[in-house]
Amino acid sequence: MTRSDRPHSRPAIRPRLYLGEDVKLGPGKIDLLREVAVHRSISAAARAMDMSYKRAWQLIDAMNRDFGLVARTSTGGAGGGGASLTPTGEALVAAYAALERRLNDVAEREIATLTALLAPSRKR
Repeated sequence: MTRSDRPHSRPAIRPRLYLGEDVKLGPGKIDLLREVAVHRSISAAARAMDMSYKRAWQLIDAMNRDFGLVARTSTGGAGGGGASLTPTGEALVAAYAALERRLNDVAEREIATLTALLAPSRKR
């Protein structure tokens, strides 16, 4: 998924959820999981998002603590290492995508109103 393919390349709601005192889930973590699914690599996913590998690992680690294992990794070797989403990781992406669709469908009129209020130089 390239930056232009991301849902926020058009006016949209990208929610940040607070699911517990220290449990947050938002577009950054979800986009990282989506990129891991595409690239089958945490380092490649981080590069695609212009994010450091360390930051990507911190986000994956936080999700692993909060939700259980979200991405499975394999060590390198002749064929190189890799990563893939677990069923929990896939479920997080699917549930978040469904929430985004629902929020954007319900708020279509308000999004159009807010978009119309943009300064002419900021309209696409």
